[in-house]
Amino acid sequence: MSPRRARKAAILAFAALALLGTLAFLFAKTQASGYKADAGAVALLRELRDMDLRWDMDGMRVANDFGAVPAAVPDRGIIIARIFQELESGRPPELAARIRTLRAAMAEKQEAFRLLRAAHTHSVEAHGTARESLTALIDQATAARARDRARPERAGELATRAEQLRTAIRGAEIDSQENLSRALEPSLATLGPAAAFDPPAAQAARRAEAATREFLAARSAEALAWSKFTFLTVGARADLLAASLAKSIEAALDEKDRWRVYLFAYATALLIGVGHLGMRVAATQAQLSEANEQLEARVAARTRELEEAMRRLQESEAQLVQSEKMSSLGQLVAGVAHEINTPLAYVKNSVASVRDRMPELRDALSHSEQLLALLRSESPDAAELERVFAALSDRLGHLARHQVLQDLDTLTRDGLHGIEQMSELVANLRNFSRLDRSRVASFNVNEGVRATLLIAKPALRKIDVEQHLGEIASITCSPSQVNQVLLNLITNAAQAIDKPRGLITLTTRREGDSAIAIEVADNGKGIADDAMPRIFDPFYTTKEVGKGTGLGLTIAYKIVTAHGGRIDARSVVGAGSTFTVILPIDPPAQLAEGSPQLEKAPA
Repeated sequence: MSPRRARKAAILAFAALALLGTLAFLFAKTQASGYKADAGAVALLRELRDMDLRWDMDGMRVANDFGAVPAAVPDRGIIIARIFQELESGRPPELAARIRTLRAAMAEKQEAFRLLRAAHTHSVEAHGTARESLTALIDQATAARARDRARPERAGELATRAEQLRTAIRGAEIDSQENLSRALEPSLATLGPAAAFDPPAAQAARRAEAATREFLAARSAEALAWSKFTFLTVGARADLLAASLAKSIEAALDEKDRWRVYLFAYATALLIGVGHLGMRVAATQAQLSEANEQLEARVAARTRELEEAMRRLQESEAQLVQSEKMSSLGQLVAGVAHEINTPLAYVKNSVASVRDRMPELRDALSHSEQLLALLRSESPDAAELERVFAALSDRLGHLARHQVLQDLDTLTRDGLHGIEQMSELVANLRNFSRLDRSRVASFNVNEGVRATLLIAKPALRKIDVEQHLGEIASITCSPSQVNQVLLNLITNAAQAIDKPRGLITLTTRREGDSAIAIEVADNGKGIADDAMPRIFDPFYTTKEVGKGTGLGLTIAYKIVTAHGGRIDARSVVGAGSTFTVILPIDPPAQLAEGSPQLEKAPA
């Protein structure tokens, strides 16, 4: 990119960043969340006010409840602590001070409520005592009426006063406690004189008066605690603080609305600019689309050219593989022909020797036939018979002295052995050269190793071969293809040996429960580390020019992979290489259905 275009691009990028930064700034201003915290505080203050109102109602219910079971009042201390904890979190100093004052007032009211409940407990106990004493007085008045039949109205008046007192203290409201005390004072003052006519009633009246006065005193103390509790108006303070925060929220919302106007104006202008750019982009896109269509047409034409070139390349590769296959087969046939030449030579010599001895056998047979003919005649000539018998005896003696029959037996046995060697070589050559490579059958790998060593014998004349063939199961595979892998690996190992007397070690073993391993190791020159990753690439070879095509390991790799196995290679420069073939006992499904035709290639 030229400096001018780079500067232009930098300016455009800076302008875009500036526009986006301004938009982000305005949007952030419209999303200012400071007022949200104040709104949350207002909600908490209102919750605190409602809590204060409920607390006042609880106090009223507690103060006016004289039941046997005290009125249930929920513990609001945990809720109040949570409200103040949220209120004090992250507040400015001025607001935090006002919240602390409010917390102190709430704590004072909480203490006043505790004192109110304690005073009410004393009142309930005094109320129970007063009711019991008044009930006892009523019972004594009823009994006095039975004893004083002359003036029963006095006992009835005493019972009526006692019942009025009991009814009055039963419904004593905390707000009217002072009025209740003034209203009951006359009745309490006259209670003793009204019971003077009967000593037991007078004693009960004194106890009832004392208990009632004690209740009124306890109730007065409770009324004082109630007045102090209701005087602490925390709710009003919470309302004042909430109103102050509401004003700040309103100001923040006004500020937010103003920034929204700015954002709308800026966004409108930006949208107009983006629309203009969009139109230009659309025009450019149309031009680009047209250019793309032209480019696609050129790419399609180029692709067709490349496909044609690839097809020709594949045909050339197939021809090269076929050519190398034929060359490999030619070399193989030449080696096998050399191996056949030795047994053929002594078969030929054996047959020639047998042919040389045939005249002697024919003479002996001729003399035997003459002797038999003379013996069958009715009157044989004695002289002729003696002559023929002497000639036959001489010929048989000659055959015995020269051990002709023993020589013939040895020559025919050697000839048969040579013919068997030639037959075995021809059979192995036919197995390696036949075309039915996709045929899948059960195969004993150890037998394949032995057959491959026999075929590769010409390449192993100056190399020692050690075989460590383990007890392995037969595998299901394409036997000719596995033989091809073995031949390529053994040939490569032989060609890699640069010592006067090399060594190749062949090992077969089980590999787990479902596979077998074939290991071909040599003590040759090894493979360099930088060449190891490429040894299975097509046409890659480390041999000298004219000694390899680089297809041997490639074909071996393809065959093993098609069988669901793998090839591992390790090598040390100067010490040799080891190739390990892992083949499954049961082939993959695609191989069982029919594996692809893989051509042989030279190592």
